Amino acid sequence: MPKVYGRKDRVAALMLQETAQLLQQEIKDPRVKLATVTEVSVSPDLKNAKIFVSFLTDDDDKVADGLAGLNSASGFIRSALAKRLKLRYMPQLTFAFDRLQTDAMRLDALIKSGLNQDSAD
Repeated sequence: MPKVYGRKDRVAALMLQETAQLLQQEIKDPRVKLATVTEVSVSPDLKNAKIFVSFLTDDDDKVADGLAGLNSASGFIRSALAKRLKLRYMPQLTFAFDRLQTDAMRLDALIKSGLNQDSAD
């Protein structure tokens, strides 16, 4: 029976914590300042990691700029994570936009507007 909380999950949790700290404290790029790490997904062989980030804005241009800033800083982030995590092999990093938070805010606004219309009737 496989472990419920295996090494892949532990590495992902550590990468999430350390990447969030790096973005908050060490990255100076203004495009990246609004980024929040929401999830890290690591491949079973620990060679690739997808880091999901959300931004405080849902403007597509600012999100694209933020992802471009993260991808340009991925080498720095990868080397800093390698020093902190002390893994034998540091996964290749890929950044992706996590739409969950913006979709949730949009749905919340729709629900509130629907409730306001019901109370007005």
